[in-house]
Amino acid sequence: MAAVTVYFATNRQPITEAGGGRIIDFGSELGPVGGMSVRFGSAQVDVDLKAGTQRLVPGSLSVADETLAGPAGFAPKVGSRTIFDALREDMAKEGRPTLVVVHGFSNSFENAIERAGWILAFYGIDANVFAFSWPSRGSAGPIPLPYVDYVHDRGTAAASGPAMARTMRILHDYVDSLPESNRCRQPIHLLCHSMGNFALRHAVQALLRLPDTSLQTATPTGPARPMTFVDRADPDPVIIRRTFDQIVLAAADEDDDAFDDEHKFKYLPRLGRSVTVYYTERDWVLNTLSAKTKFNGPRLGTDGPDNMGPISDKVSAVDVSDVIDFEEDVESHQYYRIFPAVRDDIVAILAGTRPDQIANRQSLGGGRWRLTLARRPSVARRRG
Repeated sequence: MAAVTVYFATNRQPITEAGGGRIIDFGSELGPVGGMSVRFGSAQVDVDLKAGTQRLVPGSLSVADETLAGPAGFAPKVGSRTIFDALREDMAKEGRPTLVVVHGFSNSFENAIERAGWILAFYGIDANVFAFSWPSRGSAGPIPLPYVDYVHDRGTAAASGPAMARTMRILHDYVDSLPESNRCRQPIHLLCHSMGNFALRHAVQALLRLPDTSLQTATPTGPARPMTFVDRADPDPVIIRRTFDQIVLAAADEDDDAFDDEHKFKYLPRLGRSVTVYYTERDWVLNTLSAKTKFNGPRLGTDGPDNMGPISDKVSAVDVSDVIDFEEDVESHQYYRIFPAVRDDIVAILAGTRPDQIANRQSLGGGRWRLTLARRPSVARRRG
């Protein structure tokens, strides 16, 4: 059994001890200021890979103190700085990257933290893990999954996009405030699962609506003007700051035309060095609960991008259909944290391996790949 420290940010409603004391949990609804208020903290998760279990250590939840107002001369205390300081120190001294995980629907706050701890242990990488937990009800039950909870979570996922964007901006401001000598130079990766991708869409849109004032460059003849980042496949200048190295989208509950649409994921590739989409036509949740029951249309997580030709050449798509097993994951939706073949592919991506140099892939052309490794028993049974 291994203990994993999970750092987190959340825009969920805080739950306090009787009498309004310390925060002991976070609920399933949007927190203060319409869900824009974000709290930061950490917790410990005991992970047993052999038993396939992950458990939040009782009493380990620690929410960073935050006091923003006080008498004259008062110095505000910001929780994000406490957590980012801890991460930066580890990234600088130990040389570890950080993996940011965004969960899907039907996860409580505890589920989200436990799952982030499991992912880090299961992937076996020497890294930090940071979870962004948006307000999800976490009432997963036997199939069929609760449709009413799906509708609730889709609404709170969309409403959480601005809070995710605000968290990125807080990180940008933090990094910009550091002396050059204190910067760690380690990468930050992003892994989004299922409906977490829908929240990410709204985060990208929020970033586009609120230009980053740190992206300014002085000109010899006039005032500062915004810097722009331009992909070869898309010459339109759009202000967005690269925050991540690798971006991984697993079982994305998002439209399959998302990368063609400027109101969805068209500009997501500018947020990272590359984007990898994992998908399978066998995904029951996306084929049934999302696409058919809620009339969302073809999903990115079942078909991959609709048309690879006109989208950013940073985007790759990987079909995992041949390496997952119905007996291990009856919904074919949790493969990113269950099957070693998928895990190994993601780990190679996080290590910066070029798509054409990753083992057990068959090229389908145009940036599409199929995993071909023979099925192997997983080390974990499906949980939640």
